[in-house]
Amino acid sequence: MVESDMFAHKLCALLDRSSTTNRDIFDAWFFLHRKTPINKQIVESRMNIPFEKHLQNCINLLETLKNQRLLDGLGELMDRETKQFVKTKLLSETIDLLKFYHKFPILSG
Repeated sequence: MVESDMFAHKLCALLDRSSTTNRDIFDAWFFLHRKTPINKQIVESRMNIPFEKHLQNCINLLETLKNQRLLDGLGELMDRETKQFVKTKLLSETIDLLKFYHKFPILSG
């Protein structure tokens, strides 16, 4: 699977699961941080809404979360510096990057 498709599926997973998982937030941040192009068609097909609306829904969800417990299920896989990042900046940076993609989408060809 190409990165743009993986990224699309990961963004769908943020809202598709019965509850939000920390690994989905971290993985979404990873793709966003790397400015990975996204396959808009996958998102729209899976979520049955416009791409922009899905991004806004992701932002809305993440804005309701707290930094506490973000390491659950992730911490054992990370070094000290990455753990500190997750505890203090993961949510805010992911939200900011989603807002950027909402305004200036980086789409796959």
